[in-house]
Amino acid sequence: MFRRYAIFTNNYPMLHNINLMIVILIMLVSVYQLVENEQLAYANGIAFALLSVAMFARASDYKRKFLTKNK
Repeated sequence: MFRRYAIFTNNYPMLHNINLMIVILIMLVSVYQLVENEQLAYANGIAFALLSVAMFARASDYKRKFLTKNK
């Protein structure tokens, strides 16, 4: 999964940036709703964002190790 996303980010960097912005927006809205409404249901958005960040990090590591050209 990480390998496929790393290849995707290599081929379509603009869509990756849009994905990052969506995850950041979900995180911000979830944190705001959690603080404002004090309902634990909004923690699901934070969990989703953290899992997405972990996937982005693993894909970035794979991309840096295997998909970049050696100079």
